[in-house]
Amino acid sequence: MELEQLDNNIIFLNQEFASREEMFKFISHELLKNNYVTEQYLEKVIQRENNHPTGFKLKTLNVAMPHVDCEFVRKNGMFILTSKKGIIFKNAETDEDLSINIVFGLLLKESDTHLTFLMKLASSFGNDSILQKIVESNNKIEIKNILKDILK
Repeated sequence: MELEQLDNNIIFLNQEFASREEMFKFISHELLKNNYVTEQYLEKVIQRENNHPTGFKLKTLNVAMPHVDCEFVRKNGMFILTSKKGIIFKNAETDEDLSINIVFGLLLKESDTHLTFLMKLASSFGNDSILQKIVESNNKIEIKNILKDILK
């Protein structure tokens, strides 16, 4: 995925939700409005997250990378959502509750690109300063610039 595919319309900064499901409803609405996903997205992302959690505990911040099968994606992209308060997801490794500060939502039409993209994105997780800048930012262009080197 190229930087050009980071769409300002699906970058959401400093959000708060009562639950992960509430966040997914909000995201699903925005993704449908911008023609990124099919109508089944909401059901499928919640189902997949319940069966295969995507929360990752890192040193200072926690991230999640929810995604659905490619058949529910209309066009490639990635939504980014930040929350200083945190949104409860399940830890991918332990299945325990985990307060997530950054959600990188993968929207990939080809299943074989998921792994490559995940590896590029995950390479940034060891750098706390990058993640802290993303959470603290109030500027979508700044977020895109931070991610530019990671996603190339």
